[in-house]
Amino acid sequence: MKGKIASGLLLLSANASALELEPMLYVDSVLYGDSEGGDAGNYASESLGVYNVHSDSEAGHEGHSHGGGLEQGLHLRSIEAGLTWEASDKLDGRIKGVILPETGEAELEEAWARYHLPANTSIKAGKLLSAFGANNIHPHEADFVQQNLPVQMLLDGGLVEKGMQLEWQPDVAGTHLTTGVELLDGGNRGIAAKEASVTAYLTSKGGVADINFPEKPDFPQVSHVYLKAEKDLNEKNTLSGGVSYLKSSQHQELHQYHPGINEADHGLSGKAKMWSASAAYAHAAGKAGDVGNFKVEGEYLYQNKALTLNFHEDKPNLLGQPRDLHVDAYSVQGTYQIAPKWQVGLRHERVGGTHEARRPSVAPFPTQTSYFNDMKRNTVAATWQPAKQHQLRLEVAHNNVDVGEDTNGDGRTEAVNKTFDQFMLQYQWRLDSGHEHHKH
Repeated sequence: MKGKIASGLLLLSANASALELEPMLYVDSVLYGDSEGGDAGNYASESLGVYNVHSDSEAGHEGHSHGGGLEQGLHLRSIEAGLTWEASDKLDGRIKGVILPETGEAELEEAWARYHLPANTSIKAGKLLSAFGANNIHPHEADFVQQNLPVQMLLDGGLVEKGMQLEWQPDVAGTHLTTGVELLDGGNRGIAAKEASVTAYLTSKGGVADINFPEKPDFPQVSHVYLKAEKDLNEKNTLSGGVSYLKSSQHQELHQYHPGINEADHGLSGKAKMWSASAAYAHAAGKAGDVGNFKVEGEYLYQNKALTLNFHEDKPNLLGQPRDLHVDAYSVQGTYQIAPKWQVGLRHERVGGTHEARRPSVAPFPTQTSYFNDMKRNTVAATWQPAKQHQLRLEVAHNNVDVGEDTNGDGRTEAVNKTFDQFMLQYQWRLDSGHEHHKH
C-alpha cells in the first residue's frame, strides 16, 4: 500500500507541466574543545549503550544525528543539499541528502511528495522526518550546537523513516490545530531497532552462540498519532503545545557484557511505546531588529519497552522471561534577542530521572528491578547572524554523564560518572527560501 501511494504521488509530479524548484544547502562546521582533552566529544554516544539504544550490528540504522561525536579541533560536520518542488497548489515535495565529509558517508535523508486535499488536509508519502514531539528537527533548525539530548538518547538522534503521513490543520476558536497520523517503517535504534539473526556469534566472554531474532513484521512497524496547537493571545504573545504517542510493533536489542550494567551478552525482542508532551510561550517585542523577542519551551518524553529475553550467554534458563524497560527525559530552554542579529540561549536537559529495568515475577524467579544513573547537561549559547546566509554560534555546556572506562586494567569497561565542560564555536552557511527554519 505504501509503495502504491508513493508511486502515485511521484507519477503525478512527473506529469506536472509547471514545476517550481527551490534549492537548499546547509554547511555546518564546528571548532571543538573540552575539559577532558578532547575525549568528551564521544561520551554521549558511548552512553547510548547504557540507555538500551545501542546495537551491536548496524542493520537498519536510521538515526538523524549529523556528525556524531566530536574530537578536539576544527570539523566540517555535515553538508545538507536538496530542493523543494511545487507542481501545483495541490502537489509539492522535497528531496534532500546529507554528506558527512569526515567519514565519507552520504545518505538520502528525505524524499517525499505531498498532495493537498480539501478541508486543510494533506497526505505525504516517501522518506520523511516524523512530526513526533517538538525537537525531532533538522540540525540546521536548532538554536544550539549540540542536538537535543533526550532526542539523541531515546530516538538515536531522531526519527526519519519511509512511510506516509495524513495531516489535518483546522482553525478552531482562534487556535490553529495540527493533528495527524503516521505509518512508518522500522529501523530507528531507539524505538524500532532491527537485529539480524547470527550464527556462531562470538560473545564478549569468548564463547560462541547462535542467536535467533524474529523476522521484521509487515509495514507499518511504527504508528504515530499527534495533536499540536498554537494560539495568538494578542499581537505580541503566542502559546503553543502538543502531545504525541508512538508505538512500535517490533524492537530488538543485542547487548554486550558491561560491568554494572549488563552481566552477560544477551538479546531482547518485543515492542516499544513513547510519549511526548511539549509547551512553549513566545513574545514578540515589536522593536527594530526583533530586540526583546524571547521564547521559552519545554518537552517531556517517556519511553517503555516490553521485551522478552531470547538469548543469554550465561543463563539460558532465563529465555522467555519478560523485561520491562522504562526511561524518561526532558529539556527546558529559552532564547532572547539581546540586540539586532544577536541571540542568547539557555538550555537544561536531563535523561533518566526514571531509568529502570523491571523483571516481572516469573516462577521461580522473584520480581527484580535494576536502577541506572541519569545524565544532565546545562548549556549557554550566543548566536550572531550578520546576514541570512551566515551564522556564528559560541556554546559552552556543563555535563554530568556515566561513561565506560577500564578502571582496573582487566580489559573490560565499568560505568564511571564524569563531570566535564565542552566549548564549541560553530559556523553555518545556508542557502534556502527561508521556509525551512521552523519546528513542527
